[in-house]
Amino acid sequence: MQTPMEQARCGIDVVAGLLPGGQPDPTRTRRFVITSREWREATAWGSEFQLLAKVNGEALTYAGKLMMQPNALNWVRLDWVWF
Repeated sequence: MQTPMEQARCGIDVVAGLLPGGQPDPTRTRRFVITSREWREATAWGSEFQLLAKVNGEALTYAGKLMMQPNALNWVRLDWVWF
């Protein structure tokens, strides 16, 4: 859990929308974040890959749920973001 003083290190933005128009639906946009503290702890234990896989899995699960709503959405995009 990120506290107000923690810095985000990187994240995956899950964005979805409906064509035509293609504008993202902000109510369905979600960011999955890795904080600097989480990254330092993972690096100290040599488990960076596990942390990245965990966050990636959470983002893919959410994206999969969005794709199961074809009457409301017809595209989903995942963007990897480094801060």
